[in-house]
Amino acid sequence: MRYQLNQNREGRMDPWVVLTYVLLLLIGLVNIYSVTSDINQEGFYLSAITMKQLVWIGGAALIVLIISYTNVVFIDYISYYVYGLVILLNILVLFLGKEVGGARSWFGFGGIGIQPSEFAKLVTSMALARFLGGYGIRFRGLKNILISLLIITLPLVLILVQNDTGTALVFLSFYLVLYREGMPGYILLLAVWMGVLSVVSIYFNSLETSLYYLIAGIFSLGGMAWFAFRKIKQALPLILVIIVLSSLYSFVVGFAYDKLFKEYQKDRIEIVLGLKADPQGMGYNLNQSKIAIGAGQFSGRGFMKGTQTKMGFVPEQHTDFIFCTIGEEWGFIGVATFFLIYLFLVGRLIFVAERQTETFGRILGYSAASILLFHWLINVGMTIGLVPIIGIPLPFISFGGSSLWGFTLLIFVFLRYDQARRD
Repeated sequence: MRYQLNQNREGRMDPWVVLTYVLLLLIGLVNIYSVTSDINQEGFYLSAITMKQLVWIGGAALIVLIISYTNVVFIDYISYYVYGLVILLNILVLFLGKEVGGARSWFGFGGIGIQPSEFAKLVTSMALARFLGGYGIRFRGLKNILISLLIITLPLVLILVQNDTGTALVFLSFYLVLYREGMPGYILLLAVWMGVLSVVSIYFNSLETSLYYLIAGIFSLGGMAWFAFRKIKQALPLILVIIVLSSLYSFVVGFAYDKLFKEYQKDRIEIVLGLKADPQGMGYNLNQSKIAIGAGQFSGRGFMKGTQTKMGFVPEQHTDFIFCTIGEEWGFIGVATFFLIYLFLVGRLIFVAERQTETFGRILGYSAASILLFHWLINVGMTIGLVPIIGIPLPFISFGGSSLWGFTLLIFVFLRYDQARRD
């Protein structure tokens, strides 16, 4: 970035992104109010949780105000420094942090908790943008590729050590950013392929059968079948290598699953895969979540009229499972509308990212869009049983200050760059 010092306020942050952001905040606040209000409550009364969320929203508004008057040259300059600071905080939290929900990823200050991993997404996008946006730097050559991957992998590993698997998985969204910056498509395809093999390996390994080796080979052969349209004699050795490597990878996944995963992590995965039924234990949240969403039917039960919501059948419904409230109280119509609003936000961020004239701004935009998309897909998939319950918030909807402020920074730092470009 080589923006000149410019305090011209004629340019505005993209109004469509800002309006969608505010709309999602209001949707989140309304649903948090509904979840946390007493079933016998008469009149208007704000619960302690709703009041806290209002405080977080007020803090987010202050963040937006500060960013709107911050020069982009300064933001560019501090990118590596804030990345290093957040990395340090994620190391310190392993020793000084408190454990919440099985993850040691929180600093406690009285009754307030701060989760540094939520800010790692922002600073990783800034550091990646600073590196790839440097003069003469492109996502090419072994050195540049390794540095880019290191910027992404370092916070990912630290967050995994904190036992916060959900947040760590979100860092995979940066591979979409790298794909936009020139990463070969076969690498993205390989990542998807490894994901499929991982699921297959865990599924059959859990059934204690060696059939998963055969399945791995069949999937590998199918994935490389397009080589058959070329000369089969040239393609056959490569197909055999792929089969052998895939089978080896399946074995490693099965071994790691047996020896390294904790029991509660295995339980969550096996419940999703249908290998275990535990309606009163680990599967309780998922079953109640499905009941709540299904109860909404087409038009929903109405605001503050959801029995699953009001009776507290779904634990943590104001945080990780708040989508249940949308499903039960607003039904299919409300869910579809919410999806359209969210997809519009992601799509608009990509649109704004594509109109950037510099790599730095484009990477920030794609990072914001990819992270929000992953959060949305994983959280919703978690509540309906498509992915394991790994504890991940729904951006702007779930209760929480660290996540709200982290997502706010992620969006508005990018919008400030877009504003500066137009100035």
